[in-house]
Amino acid sequence: VWTLYAFGKNYSKPNIDSSVVANLNKSSIPSFDRWAVRYDDNAAKISDYFFYGAMPYPIVLLADKAIRKDALQVYALYWEGMAVTGLLYTAGDYFVDRYRPETYDLNKPPGDRQSGNEKNSFFAGHPALVATSTFFTASIYDEYHPNSSFKWVLYGVAAAATGATVYLRHIAGKHFPSDLLVGTIVGVGSGMLVPRLHRNHPGKSHA
Repeated sequence: VWTLYAFGKNYSKPNIDSSVVANLNKSSIPSFDRWAVRYDDNAAKISDYFFYGAMPYPIVLLADKAIRKDALQVYALYWEGMAVTGLLYTAGDYFVDRYRPETYDLNKPPGDRQSGNEKNSFFAGHPALVATSTFFTASIYDEYHPNSSFKWVLYGVAAAATGATVYLRHIAGKHFPSDLLVGTIVGVGSGMLVPRLHRNHPGKSHA
C-alpha cells in the first residue's frame, strides 16, 4: 500500500524552478559523486529493458520440478521480496529530494532538467529491482539444489544483469555512485535474505 501511494507521489513531484536549475553547480556535489554528471538518453532506454525484463524472470524456476510443486509459496516469497524493495525504494525517493546527475548537465534540454522526476536520484530503483528479481531466482534454486553447480550460472546471470543495469544507469546520468550502491545493496539483500528467512526445513536438500 505504501509503495503504491509513494510511487504516485514520487513521480508527480512539482517541477523544479528554472532559476534553481540555472544555478545548479557541480561543486555542491560530494567529491566521490561529482564525476558522475552526464546525460545519455539512449543508455537510459536500454536500462529499461533490464528493468522490465527482470520482473517476470523468476518464471524460469517453473522449469524445475521440485520448485514447481511449491510454486505458490515461492512466488509469494517473490512478491514479498519485491514489496520490501518497493517499500525501501519509494521511501527513499519520498523523503529525499536529490537531483539526478543529468540535472547538472547542460547538454540535457533545459525543459527536461526542470521535471519533478529529476529529484528522484536517491536511491537507484532499476538496479534494486533487477537485483531483487535475479538474486531471488538464484537464491531459490540454491535452496532447493545446494549441491548443483548450475546455481553458479544463475548467480552469474544475476551479477551480470545487476552490474549492467548499474553501469547503464550511471552513464545515463540517472544516479550517482552512492545511489547505485545503496540500490544494489537493497536489491541483493532483499533477493537473497527473503528466501533464507522463510526456511521451513533448514538444511533439507532437494538435490
